[in-house]
Formats: sequence, structure tokens, C-alpha cells
Amino acid sequence: MTQWLIVMEATLLLAIARVALWLAPFQPLMAVLSRPTPQVELSESERNETRQAVRHGILAARRYLPFPTTCLHRAIAAHWMLRRRGVDATLYYGVTRSGGKLTAHAWVQDGDVGVIGLRATRQQPYHVVARYPQL
Repeated sequence: MTQWLIVMEATLLLAIARVALWLAPFQPLMAVLSRPTPQVELSESERNETRQAVRHGILAARRYLPFPTTCLHRAIAAHWMLRRRGVDATLYYGVTRSGGKLTAHAWVQDGDVGVIGLRATRQQPYHVVARYPQL
């Protein structure tokens, strides 16, 4: 799949994630998105290429949208794209206290490899309150 198709897919999924979060409760939405992935055997290099393509697609796509995206929109879209391609990625939702305020953040990892949003967790530790799919 060419990169521009991935960017187009990411653009569409970011918009869908925004609307879905507005219309549907979070838990049922994540239950749907966390269904088992197709059984695809990917080599480590294919898996790495898939992660990089999805990450680049999400980051590029957010520039084309007429509205801002949050870490949760980006995490949902990346999670969806990776799992559709057979990568058993996990979406994490965490919280931290910063300056007396509770702050939330979402990110996606494939095992120990960060796909989207992990850099923020290195700058400030987040306590994981949910993960999808749930273990």
C-alpha cells in the first residue's frame, strides 16, 4: 500500500474517531476496536515497516483535517489501522498529576515498541488506568 493511501486512510479514521467518541460511550467503542486481529504472519521487518507507515500516516493526516485531533483520536486511529493489518497493538490510557491537575494521555504500543504518543510518557510518567485489548 502506498503511503498516500495510508495518509488518506488515517485522515478518514481520525475523523471517524472524533465522531465516534462524540456519539458512543468509550468502553463499547474500544470493545469493538479490540476484537481479535486477523492471523497474519509478519516478519519483524514487515512489522516495523507497518508501524512506521501507520505512525507517519497518522502524523501527516492530522495536518489535513479542519479540526484539531487529540492523543486519543490519534491512538484510536493508529490502533485500528495496526490491528487491521494483523499487528496486535495495544492502546494505553493513562493519567498523571501535573501542577495539581489530573492529566490524561493515550498512546499505542506494539509490545515494547511505541507507535504513537509514547514520547509524552517518557517526559512525564503516566499511570495506566486502561489498556485495549484488556489482558
